[in-house]
Order: sequence, then structure tokens, then C-alpha cells
Amino acid sequence: MESLLKYKRKFSARLLIVFSICLIISCKKNSIENNKIFALNQENISSKYNGNFEVSTETEVTTTGMASITYYFTINKNSAYLKTNTYHEPIRCNGKYLTKEKNHMLELYYNEKDSACVYDYPNFIIKKTKNKYFIQGVGNEAMSIEWVEIEKK
Repeated sequence: MESLLKYKRKFSARLLIVFSICLIISCKKNSIENNKIFALNQENISSKYNGNFEVSTETEVTTTGMASITYYFTINKNSAYLKTNTYHEPIRCNGKYLTKEKNHMLELYYNEKDSACVYDYPNFIIKKTKNKYFIQGVGNEAMSIEWVEIEKK
């Protein structure tokens, strides 16, 4: 009986070591992926995108009213920050974004710890057409592919 108890302790210790190694490898892989995304910020973006932007969108009807999200973007020469206010919608993907200018549009990539917000593609795309700005990626899934006018403050 005593040898069985020793065996269980050794097995538990080995299992803990294997689990710890797997966890370290997983963290290192995520760190490498984040560094790949970080490479986007090599150049400053066009000054036309610098500033504060705001857009509100309704998402769905609820029993107590229309659910909605208001997005507040602060964009500077090589990064962006998002803060949202919501009604009957979860608050998610707030925080720092990396920026990349591509095809005369600004791509925003989430750069925080919420893995549900990290994609291989931009979370948001902003473009300027004549004197108006438009954004793609706001609202619910159906609406997020549409271009919505966004106000520059």
C-alpha cells in the first residue's frame, strides 16, 4: 500500500511537470505570434488618420430596447486605442491596436490579452473618401462587413 502511494505521488509530480512544460511552450508560441503582429508598426501612418473618431451602431432588438455599441477611437502616428460604451452588448476588444496603412486604408489589429479578439485579419478598417471617413468592422457580425460613416472629432 505504501509503494502504491509513493507511485501516485511520483506520477502526480511527473504529470505536473509535463503540464508546466506544455503551458510554457503555449505561452512562448503566443508571444511569438504577438511579435509577428507587432512587426506591423514599422512605419508611421498618414496624418489624415490621426485624431479621435466616434461611431454608434444599433445591433439588435431586445425586450428592453435596441442594443447598441458606441466606438471611440484615438489614433496617432503608429497606434490606436479603442474604448466602447454599450447597451445590452458585451464590452470586448477595448484597448490598444496596432495600425497598418494598406491600399490607402488604415487597418487596425487588436494588441491586448483577450485572445477572442486576435485575428489574422484586421479588426477594423478605416478609409477616407473625399472629406468623409468610413469604417468596417463595427456592430454585429452581419453589419461588420458594411462600410459605416465614422465621425472625426
